[in-house]
Amino acid sequence: MVAWDTAYTVWGYPSGNNSVTNLPWAPATDGLRNITGHVDGFGLVTIWGITSTVSGNGDQAADPNRLVAITDWLKNTNATAAANERFFTLRQARFAEVLRGVAFAPGGEW
Repeated sequence: MVAWDTAYTVWGYPSGNNSVTNLPWAPATDGLRNITGHVDGFGLVTIWGITSTVSGNGDQAADPNRLVAITDWLKNTNATAAANERFFTLRQARFAEVLRGVAFAPGGEW
């Protein structure tokens, strides 16, 4: 699961603080971009997105980030239940790699 504002480890990425920015090198998820979604014939909604990141690297959004997804029922209007939903990581970029987009191309069977 993705924990917002919680730094995560990337193998090969610097550790500690950047001496120029005095902020931690470790990236943390700060939001989503490049969002797309799909509603299936049963009312199950899936949303995919690329996380944006913050860190001490000095070039925000250039950190190794993640492709995440969340699913929920379209008919779910219960705010308490929705508050308990979580994003799951489908792929994490490696050192010197950044995920830049996600697209959904309809067609074919699920």
